[in-house]
Amino acid sequence: SPFLNATFTDDLYSLLGTDPVKGLSSDRANELLDYYGPNTLTPTTQYLWPRLLFKSLCTGFSILIWLGAILCLAAYLIELSTKPDPCTDNLYLGCVLIAVDVICGLFSFFQNYKSSKIMKTFNNLIPTYAKCTRDGVLSTDTEVHNLVKGDLVNVEIGDVIPADIRIIESKGFKVDNSSLTGECVAVARSNTEGTPNILESPNVAFSSALCVEGWAKGLQPTVTASLTLTAKRMVAKKCLVKNLEAIEALGACTTICSDKTGTLTENKMCVVHIWMSDKTYSVLDDNFESTLRNDQGFASLKICGALCSNASVSSDGVMRGDASEKAILSFLIKFDDPVAIRKRYPKIAEIPFNSVNKYQVSVHLEVSSSKYIIVMKGAPECIVSKCSTLIHNNSTINMSAKIKEAANTAIENLANTGERILAFADCILNPKEFPLDYKFDTEDVNFPLKNLRFLGVIGLKDPPREEVRYAIERVREAGVRVMMITGDHPATARAVAHEVGIGTAPNFHVVTGTELRNMTPDLLYLTLEKHYEIVFARTSPTQKLQIVEACQRQGGVVAVTGDGVNDAPALRRADIGISMGITGSQVSKQTADIILMDDNFATIVTGIEEGRKIFDNLKKSVCYILISNVPEIIPVLMFILFSIPLPLGVMTILCVDLGTDMWPAVSLSYEQAEQDVMARPPRSSDPLVSACMLRLVYGHLGLIEFAAGMFAYFIVMAEHGFYPSDLFGIRDKWDNVAVSDVEDSLGQEWTYAERKELERACQAAYFVAVVITQMMNGIICKTRYNSLLHVGMKNNVLKMGLLVELMLACVVCYVPGVNTFFRTYPLRLRW
Repeated sequence: SPFLNATFTDDLYSLLGTDPVKGLSSDRANELLDYYGPNTLTPTTQYLWPRLLFKSLCTGFSILIWLGAILCLAAYLIELSTKPDPCTDNLYLGCVLIAVDVICGLFSFFQNYKSSKIMKTFNNLIPTYAKCTRDGVLSTDTEVHNLVKGDLVNVEIGDVIPADIRIIESKGFKVDNSSLTGECVAVARSNTEGTPNILESPNVAFSSALCVEGWAKGLQPTVTASLTLTAKRMVAKKCLVKNLEAIEALGACTTICSDKTGTLTENKMCVVHIWMSDKTYSVLDDNFESTLRNDQGFASLKICGALCSNASVSSDGVMRGDASEKAILSFLIKFDDPVAIRKRYPKIAEIPFNSVNKYQVSVHLEVSSSKYIIVMKGAPECIVSKCSTLIHNNSTINMSAKIKEAANTAIENLANTGERILAFADCILNPKEFPLDYKFDTEDVNFPLKNLRFLGVIGLKDPPREEVRYAIERVREAGVRVMMITGDHPATARAVAHEVGIGTAPNFHVVTGTELRNMTPDLLYLTLEKHYEIVFARTSPTQKLQIVEACQRQGGVVAVTGDGVNDAPALRRADIGISMGITGSQVSKQTADIILMDDNFATIVTGIEEGRKIFDNLKKSVCYILISNVPEIIPVLMFILFSIPLPLGVMTILCVDLGTDMWPAVSLSYEQAEQDVMARPPRSSDPLVSACMLRLVYGHLGLIEFAAGMFAYFIVMAEHGFYPSDLFGIRDKWDNVAVSDVEDSLGQEWTYAERKELERACQAAYFVAVVITQMMNGIICKTRYNSLLHVGMKNNVLKMGLLVELMLACVVCYVPGVNTFFRTYPLRLRW
């Protein structure tokens, strides 16, 4: 393919009709979009809904109901052909079963059809964006489905490749092709010659693959993958659920392993302090600028801060990039022009930041002197160890052990205030060793990364979110343990943990990544057991995974928050993976079960409360449904064992299960959370149907319903002359068509038709007694723990359901034709 073999990209640009700098024009992009269509998967076949309807009507338990209906109708036809006056019971029952199957099937169909539409709406709720250059302007909010052939696309670490792209420029670019090839090893991609097998071509990256390292630019020639299916319920609460079961699991959560930046804090960094030349300067001081106006160290620090950064400033002044880098850039703009600095020092090579090295380094050409300069930024302990000199009083001196100790002390003091500390260093390369035609290699590094010149440190403050402290208090009241896992300095982590309430004791336990590296799994387990309040600092993503696994070994249900590509293993391993919706990479969003649309820890509290409420309400619904089993089953047993006339018929049983009980059972899911739902410990051994529930249902409430039904049954029988003592053993004569002179307790004789009419009245009385007691049980099941006086009757859906239940019972008993169909009878008020 010419797209693969065009190593010199001029041919590629002409093939696609695009500009290597400006990209496509907006007009041309719109033309191509109209011609090729959107960059999305081809829609599924339009005949999907008939299959969905058939599946809803004719699968699982519904097949058994269809079989029962067919047998009932067959029995009626046989009786119709053999008897002059056939009984219509089998006809009615067959029709009811068919109606049940059709109604339930249609309900299931509409629910599934609605779910398929939800999938489309979530494409709008969380649209994926690509970084695309058009008309010479880089935009970060170009929607993926609008990409066309010839678009220039930028991809960075953590991004999902938005389309099949041909790489034209890259630095340390690696992708995870496991979704296509099944191999999870990251593979390098760059602008090299292509191969006949496009899957193995090193200059192509495919749609839906993950960028796990570096960055790249690409030209888009084909289509993209769709977003994952999510659930709609929690969107209004800024909590987007991709897996409904995750919310229920969140209700049982025992431990939350939380990130710091953006989750517990506002992710709005600002520079607060600078340490240089053994002095700490406060940026907020009025004389800060005048003090450092002619300081060479500050001048070098400004250059390093502007160059060793991937944050950008658009023509309209909008900044894009990492929160720390944007904060540094905002600070530098007050004293210099970072854009002008970058023009004077064009970038030649770069090693992007990663969690293993803990630094970012780039090589630039100083145009005025024709010399190369190396600039480095990263964790203070990492940068200090790589430096041998520093700027002091406008001159470069050796970095002695005493100065290193002073630097470390200053770093510790700044970190203790909760600031994030970044150190800066540079190195001017000798033009004899590194001439202008020198080829810098960032894979097999061929330039100095040691013996650099230390410039200073910058302290950035990311204030905690106001609502987080209260949220953590609520979570801890609910018995959920909160641990902070961060890559920041231990002192910074300690300060923030104290501010937000994760560490309330004066000397709560802080474990560093270095200490964690030396811990055995058993020692980590014991550490978690011993220290309830614990913070992990300077940790790597691998160690985050290790911590999650240790918490799970304790038998806990673990929720993990994360936003970076490196958090994906921990998010996947956790019981509930929670990604950030704003700062989260697309990799973390795809891996997670829940996405916090506002990146706010307080939203997790909402999720826990919602999870507990869902579990409570599900138990209430199940309890309500199970109660009516007792008054439905025991009458049949009495009919068989004691030979009494059947107290409750098949049709009236169906009326209860598929009619009167339906709305109240569903309405219990609309109950608000009980007042103490966040004051209970996480459930550990509370199954959905517990022994306690079964005792309540079958040993208490169900028996009350049965007693109420039998009371009504015996009253109606007694009013017509059949006293309870005379009903036992009467079934054989009662159900015999040939017997027309069954005597009651008063000596009256009853024909078969008269007996059956009385039986209908008794069954109707039993049915209404069950309905009335079920209405009471609906109110009883409203609350699992709190008094009804505290909970109140605020559930309007339930109130309407109880009224509908009573109205349905009246319709079934009193409407002519309907009562004949369901074998019921118009009841007198006293019955």
